[in-house]
Amino acid sequence: MYWHAPLWEVLLVGLISLTFLGWLIMRALRRPDLSAALSAISPALSDQPLFFFERVKGVTCLNDAAEQILNNLPVSQQQFLLDVLTETLLEAYEEARVTRHQDWPEAEHALVAVPIFGRPDGVTGVLALVIAEIPPPPAERPVDEHLAAEPEAWLTLSPVLRLHRTRPVVHVRRIGPNAVATWQEYRLSHTEETLLRYLLEHQAEVQTAETLFRAVWPEDEVDSYGLRPDQKNRLQRLVYQLRQHVEPDPRNPRYVCTAHGIGYVLYLEQEPTVQ
Repeated sequence: MYWHAPLWEVLLVGLISLTFLGWLIMRALRRPDLSAALSAISPALSDQPLFFFERVKGVTCLNDAAEQILNNLPVSQQQFLLDVLTETLLEAYEEARVTRHQDWPEAEHALVAVPIFGRPDGVTGVLALVIAEIPPPPAERPVDEHLAAEPEAWLTLSPVLRLHRTRPVVHVRRIGPNAVATWQEYRLSHTEETLLRYLLEHQAEVQTAETLFRAVWPEDEVDSYGLRPDQKNRLQRLVYQLRQHVEPDPRNPRYVCTAHGIGYVLYLEQEPTVQ
């Protein structure tokens, strides 16, 4: 069809075709920008430091936030912090479990590594992220003299947790900044106390989110198909607040535990006894 066409038209069509073919080849060979892809999914992912680990390639930064952390490591501790990063991810890979390292790369932060199972019998990689941790609230008052005044008024829920029998007050034994364990007192809100006492009445029994919501907010109507998103968020915030007051380490709860996909459960190390 081009035999009788002018030469310049044939050359133009050929040039356009070659240009389009070259563009397709570049698109196929170009390495995708993972950081941009994560940001397109959610802008929050671009600010969340993410690492990936596999046996062959080692540790890889998945976004700019992760690279920025490595670039800003203190020179005096750089090698040590890099070794901690590698060892934490390797531990998650070898033992096929979630691992955690406190105070990495600095205080009030934590490195969390989650194994990825690409096949039924093994781990193919580890995804890790750095999260900021909120320290527990400061104690509201000393407790030793208060306990001595009315020891029979307290229920001992564990060696490190006491609940007043009639008042919305708890005592929790925590490790302070000076590495010394001390008793701290916290006053619970009405909803926090209601939730804690309900869980205590059903100790070691998994309670659905709907059941707990009705126990705390009986005046709120719950739809037949379950909690609305705003109701779920309200219950989650309440559980978070309660953990800040009753857990020795709120960042690693061991009493008020999540039953994933169901609700929450209270596990204690002993039967409640009068102090």
